[in-house]
Amino acid sequence: MRQNPLTYRLFARVLALSVVIALGLTSKTVAQMSNPADSSWTSFEERLFELELATVTGESSGTIKRDAMRSVRTIESKEIVTMGAHSLRDLMRSQLNFEVAQDPILGASMKMNGLGGRSVNVLVDGVPLTGRMSDNIDLSQIALSDVERIEIIDGPMAVEFGTNSLSGTINIITKTDLAARHALVGTLQYESVGVQSQSVAWSTNSNGKHHSFNLSRYYFDGWSPSDANWDGFADYSADSTRTQLWNPKLQHSVNWKTQYQMGSWLIKPRFNGLFERIDNKGAPRLPYAQSAFDDRYSTRRWMPVIEAKHYNRDGTAWSILASYQRFWRSREAFSTDLTSLETAPLDATAQDTTSMHSFQTRGSGSVWKQGSWDLQVGWDVNHQTFASKRMESGTKSITDAALFTQAQWESDNIKWKFGLRKAYNSRFGAPFLPSALGLWKNGAQRMRLSYARGFRAPSLKELYFRFVDINHSLYGNENLAPETSHFGQLDWSWAQEKFEVSSQLFTNFIQDQIGLIDQQDGTFRYQNFAQFQAQGIKVNADFRSERWIIGGASSVLNSQQKADATSAAFPRFTSLECSSRIEWKAHTTFTMGASLRWIGPTQRVVSSNFESIQQQQTDAYSWLDAHVQWKSPSQRWQVTATAKNLTNVTSIASLANNAAHASSSTLLSWGRSFNLRLNYRIESRRK
Repeated sequence: MRQNPLTYRLFARVLALSVVIALGLTSKTVAQMSNPADSSWTSFEERLFELELATVTGESSGTIKRDAMRSVRTIESKEIVTMGAHSLRDLMRSQLNFEVAQDPILGASMKMNGLGGRSVNVLVDGVPLTGRMSDNIDLSQIALSDVERIEIIDGPMAVEFGTNSLSGTINIITKTDLAARHALVGTLQYESVGVQSQSVAWSTNSNGKHHSFNLSRYYFDGWSPSDANWDGFADYSADSTRTQLWNPKLQHSVNWKTQYQMGSWLIKPRFNGLFERIDNKGAPRLPYAQSAFDDRYSTRRWMPVIEAKHYNRDGTAWSILASYQRFWRSREAFSTDLTSLETAPLDATAQDTTSMHSFQTRGSGSVWKQGSWDLQVGWDVNHQTFASKRMESGTKSITDAALFTQAQWESDNIKWKFGLRKAYNSRFGAPFLPSALGLWKNGAQRMRLSYARGFRAPSLKELYFRFVDINHSLYGNENLAPETSHFGQLDWSWAQEKFEVSSQLFTNFIQDQIGLIDQQDGTFRYQNFAQFQAQGIKVNADFRSERWIIGGASSVLNSQQKADATSAAFPRFTSLECSSRIEWKAHTTFTMGASLRWIGPTQRVVSSNFESIQQQQTDAYSWLDAHVQWKSPSQRWQVTATAKNLTNVTSIASLANNAAHASSSTLLSWGRSFNLRLNYRIESRRK
């Protein structure tokens, strides 16, 4: 689709600004490198890759998780493997305070701490993802074959990352394999409901350079409750079984990453690509059942990124990033002759292509350091364009540009950080966004205190998009107002060599919350709620030894929503959750374990018309997984078998508290399944 030249001019200017700043900073570094008397330089260079790997989301320099300013929940690659997780959707089902649902066409959505996915910022190596079709980044589109760890942070990070983080931030950190000079890893997975996936990864390290490439393929032949427990890969196409509850899907992902070391600089170009195809097959049409109306949804996402980081000897750093994302999704509607399997396109009104373009540059670094004080400044510019015939006027764009500063004071046991962000939004006024973080260390104890103000402007989709097909009717609202929030959290943790316990208290108050109202007639509409507030407590305990890992966590979330300023608020609602896991290392080559999560009743808001909005309550359910894993003595082979969703949960029902509305259900899973994963690694060790 033809692009507005102003878009390219804006991005070119922003990128040029980034380069000028980078060159200005580099001149000082080059002068230092040219001085041969500086004998400590080489040893400092050798530590840069390690400093980079130690950086935690939101931290300006290399920091271990335990000493980070915010409480960070981390999911390591080992847990991804034992869960048999193909995508982020599979993984987040096991995480406390996350609710994951599935739409046959729009993909996997989530809630975090009672708020929908539009309030969760999803990052890949620090770059926010675009492409929200149902107000959520489709979690099933994020493959995990190249993921090293995932970091989850509760509450807004608006000073650092801007909008879309009123509830929290998920940062997906891809692998940087530095252990071997050369490494080749192959993975095969099969899941009993008709899922197969393959991936191959290659990496190399030499002379201060790292290169890696990962290619993955995922195929799902669809699923319905009538399918056999062990499903093959049949393609139902000519009878009544061709229509399935979960649609067939083919997905390819590619990740390429390069990391160059130039003195005290790390230059990191990378590329992420996605191709996905979903086949939505219709039922045979009466009276002769010789044809059917089918849809095919194709999605592509390209994301080239270049990032440069400069590490100073005093531990401070400069980071500069520029990225471009192109996301487009097309719907192809056609009629299929079930006798010959020939297809013919339907009329033009049934076809559609939606494209999103996002240009972003962000940079931050230390400009003044004196004693215990460190002052940092930064910029963040994002320009988005949304084009679709379902969009009013065809194409819309929005720009958000911001400057921010952070001041940090640190002593041996206490650290404070104060931040302030001021943004310009091309469609809405943006307020000053302050934040304050505190960390107190006392031996094995850590106490953290945080406050942040959040802001989220309505997306172009929420304002102007009209999405209508046989399964959905979603309508934008041009009168939406921006969301603002206040978030506070108190966190305490105590850790010894084998035992760790932590607790968090938080409160989140949101004004003008934007919600998608289910009108229970097949249509949905966007609306500002007067306010949403939630208070919660989380407790976690873990024990680790050479042979055992035992952990448990629980949370209580109390929330209240008010539809408008003139009506009374809905009754407060309390949600309970608990989870536990156990893993036993029976032998150096063999481990086994299980995890259980129980989710109590939750709330959702529905409407039967524009005047009547009511609160529903969902059923409680539990989720149980178990796994066994074998590793060869050489560590080359790894076999993992996982039994997923042993409680056989497929959907949950919800009913209005006063029973005025009929019950409805939310699709969660395809039920009980069994996953087998085979991994093989060959490598040449570094000298």
